[in-house]
Amino acid sequence: MLRSRICLIRSQQGYSTIVMVMLLMLFGTLMLKGQSEQLLVQVKIYADERRYFCAYHQALSSLSWALSQRWTGLSSEWQCRKAENHQLSSCIRQLNDTDILVRGEGRMGNNQPPLVLFQLAGRFDGQLSPEGIKLQSFSRGKIDFCPLKVPAECSP
Repeated sequence: MLRSRICLIRSQQGYSTIVMVMLLMLFGTLMLKGQSEQLLVQVKIYADERRYFCAYHQALSSLSWALSQRWTGLSSEWQCRKAENHQLSSCIRQLNDTDILVRGEGRMGNNQPPLVLFQLAGRFDGQLSPEGIKLQSFSRGKIDFCPLKVPAECSP
């Protein structure tokens, strides 16, 4: 009887090692799966941030481009221009005798609404020339919200 137990114990020595290796593999697999899911979330966040920063800088470029242009026929209605080769889109609107609101757009992609920045500006040269009016930005005039009271008036 004692001999059969000794034989039984000797024959089971490798099973505990195999079970421990399988448990380690199971825990390792679960950890890798968790890290993979976290990595996917981080990649999506990075992609969203990248799209936002590209759109933000595109909107800033649109504002700068608008300030470098000569505009004619200022009125209380939006006047827009686009530079398709650089994907710039800018609009201006006269608020009063001295203030002009400049609107620049940046595209976010994925059927999302554009990112819009606004800039308060004035006339660089006080007189209307045949080429049009050149704008000069006010210091600290960039804003990321529309200063108009009626939200529907903020888009052309």
